[in-house]
Amino acid sequence: PAAEMTLSVVSNPVRTLAHWIPVSRQILDDVDQLRAHVNSRMIESLVLAEETQLLYGDGSSDQINGILVDSDVPLYTAGSGESKLDSVRKAITFAQKAHYPVDGVILNPDDWEDIEMLKVGDSDERYVWASVPDGGEMRIWRAPVVLTTAIRAGTALVGAFRLGATLYDREQASVRISDSHSDYFTKNMVAVLAEERLALAIHRPQSFVEIKFD
Repeated sequence: PAAEMTLSVVSNPVRTLAHWIPVSRQILDDVDQLRAHVNSRMIESLVLAEETQLLYGDGSSDQINGILVDSDVPLYTAGSGESKLDSVRKAITFAQKAHYPVDGVILNPDDWEDIEMLKVGDSDERYVWASVPDGGEMRIWRAPVVLTTAIRAGTALVGAFRLGATLYDREQASVRISDSHSDYFTKNMVAVLAEERLALAIHRPQSFVEIKFD
């Protein structure tokens, strides 16, 4: 028998994410290590901006459509006194009902700290599964954990990231340097610009679940 599937035509524009800093031309010319330092830090900052956009971008003229802003992404609000481990497990079940396998959990470092420091509750104050020398494995309920400060503390995101959404990288991150900005040429200054172009398509919003911890 034929499989039934309903598709919709959706347009997702490609957005340019960019930021820049002013730098003395002489410093960049004189110190090769500083040039490499500036380049690497610019890319790292761009990655953090990208993570924030993938989660909270509102789709405006300079932002992509973030997962947590999509009105079709379900929200799970934890019950009073419910542990963060229990909340993640219940949200995973909710996402699995969309028939996509959950393959990731995004957490803020503050929430991961709370989860790792959960204790059994006996007089020995033993941790649930983490050991102090090695910490806990970066997995919850068989799903890999990704830590980022881009997601707000008290919020988590679980879902089928490989199948539920696709990131289209139209132009990989690059760093460019130019003195063609304002009066930078006469001041021996240069502008260091880092940018990339990308778009995010959310194929099945129901395969993600936003969690609000108690």
